[in-house]
Amino acid sequence: MPRTTSSGPDKRLRRVFKIHQQLRTMNSCSAAELVKFCEPIDPNINGRTVRADIQFLRDLGASIPKGNKHQKFYYKEAFSLINALEGIKYEETNEMVTYLNQLYHLAPKAALLDLDKVFLALERRVRATDAQGDPRLQFERTEYSGQNWIRVLYDYIVGRKTILLIYKPFERQPQERIILPIFLKEYNQRWFLIAYDAGRLAYQNFALDRIEDVKMSDKKLALDKMPDPATYFNNLIGVSLEGELTTVAVRVKKPRAFYIRTKPWHLSQTEVSETSEYIDFEWTVYTNRELKSKIFELGPDAEVLSPHF
Repeated sequence: MPRTTSSGPDKRLRRVFKIHQQLRTMNSCSAAELVKFCEPIDPNINGRTVRADIQFLRDLGASIPKGNKHQKFYYKEAFSLINALEGIKYEETNEMVTYLNQLYHLAPKAALLDLDKVFLALERRVRATDAQGDPRLQFERTEYSGQNWIRVLYDYIVGRKTILLIYKPFERQPQERIILPIFLKEYNQRWFLIAYDAGRLAYQNFALDRIEDVKMSDKKLALDKMPDPATYFNNLIGVSLEGELTTVAVRVKKPRAFYIRTKPWHLSQTEVSETSEYIDFEWTVYTNRELKSKIFELGPDAEVLSPHF
C-alpha cells in the first residue's frame, strides 16, 4: 500500500497529481523544481516532502529510477494514475478516502462520480490545465446555475436526511416539498436532484437552478428499498423516469443522421437500415420528455416509426 506522511491528505493527493502532471510527459524534474511547482498547493513543501511523494508514486507502480538526492526524477515508462489505482481497496487507503470525502469542496462535480471516474476527471483537469496556455486548444467553460447546492445536498444524501425543499418551477410560485434526497445527476449542462417526494409518494427530479432553499425536516422518511444510482439511468435519456420502456425507432434524414451516428443518444443505439437518403435508428429506452425533445429538435428531418407519440 502507498506510504503515508504527516501532511494532510488533501494537500498530499493534490501534490501527487501536480507532480504526476510534470512527469507524465516524460519531463525530468529535480526536487527543487517540483517544490516550486507545488508551492501554490502547499507553501510548506520541501525536498524531503517531494521525495516522499515520489516514493508514493513508486508504490503505485510508477517506474521512477532511484539515485542520489541530486538526481532528476522522470517516468522511465508511461504511467497512468487511473490504471494504477484500479483494484485498490479504497476503504483501506485512508488518504484517498479522506481526499474523496473532501473533494467536493474543491471540485463538486468530480466528487459525485464513481471512484475510477474521479481520477479520470482529475487527469483530464490536469491535461486541461496544461493546455490552457495554448490558444490553439479551446475548452468549453460552463458555470452551472444552482451548483452551490451540490455540497449541501450531497451531505444530506450521505446522511440519509429528510429535507424541506423550497422549489420554484418556472412561472409558478415557490412550493414546499418534503423529500428524501437519493442522488445527484448532471445532464445537458444542468444538475438534478433525484429524490423521494413524500407529498406525491413517488420519485421526482428537481433542477438545482430552481431550488430557493434547503432545510432539515423533522419528518422521517424510510424506504424499504433505495434505487441503485448505478442502474437507475440505464434505460433513460436524461433524468426523467416516465413513459413506457420500449424500443423506439426513428428515421433520420441525411446529413442530420450523421450527427446522431457520431454522437449517440444512448448506449442502446443501433442502426437498423440505411439508404442514400436516411438512417433508421433504434433505442431501448423510456419514452420520456428528454427523448421526445431530442426527436422534436430534428423537426422535418425525423420520422418516428414506432411507437406512436
